[in-house]
Amino acid sequence: MSILKHIAIRLLLAALLFMLSNWIYSKYFYTQDVQRYSRVKNHIDSAFAEGDVIYMGESSNTSFNPWTDTFTYSISDYLQMYVPGQKIKAITHESYHAGLFRQMFGLMPENPRFKTVILTLNLRTCGPSAVFSANEASNNQEALFYSNRPPLLTRLFLSLKYYDNAPPPERERAKLEYWRTKRIDAQPFSNPYKTVRDWYDHNPFANDSIPEKIRHMADAYIKEFAFILNEKNPRVKDVDAIIRLLSRKKINVILVLLPENRDYADKLFGKKLTQYMDANATFLTNHFSKKELVKVINM
Repeated sequence: MSILKHIAIRLLLAALLFMLSNWIYSKYFYTQDVQRYSRVKNHIDSAFAEGDVIYMGESSNTSFNPWTDTFTYSISDYLQMYVPGQKIKAITHESYHAGLFRQMFGLMPENPRFKTVILTLNLRTCGPSAVFSANEASNNQEALFYSNRPPLLTRLFLSLKYYDNAPPPERERAKLEYWRTKRIDAQPFSNPYKTVRDWYDHNPFANDSIPEKIRHMADAYIKEFAFILNEKNPRVKDVDAIIRLLSRKKINVILVLLPENRDYADKLFGKKLTQYMDANATFLTNHFSKKELVKVINM
């Protein structure tokens, strides 16, 4: 009995020490770490606390052509003009994707005031270039703070690198392996090339007589869009998880499929490439339109 008593006392002291350490860290150090490692975190908190509609997007929300665009408002600001009775709060950052948005909902209040989430999705973020991006380690480090866990525990995870922190060379190898092994000639697709690597090696634009800008664009379009989406894709799983979470709270989701430059793809490779873009957009539309409280806008 005395042994159990000693164990209980030690556990109690450990719990008290953790609580004291957590209080000290929260009061004196946590804010600095948030500013250093996750500067968007506070913006997410305020958006969830104040918004009637949450707009979650990447660089497309705020980007514009400084040479030709005379209207430089963000998409979310433009939307606010059309629904003045609803407060639109945007969570926007370059290179963000559905995987990060999913983790952001770890900061969602138990009873959120917002009843609609507008979520943007483009095909490129579903492809291997984005899934195996070298930025993912820093993105996942930042996402550690998208949680209501005790701050000291987040700091411990950060110190131990308890997140997907695979180094860029490892991600690059995974990406090259994907391009080398994933088949792109399955029915109903018609393509003489079996993989992206096979296509890339036989790229008709890989010719020094062709302008460098065209060569680079052709390479990029093959790598970015020659893939076949299905339910196992990580980004599709991320959006599925977001929809399940929000549906439990009766929150509507408007999923906006952002348009890619199909005209360039058609001019470069014709139907050989656009068949993937069209099929993937159709898959996303059909897959998510079946979900309750979800509206898909394929732009």
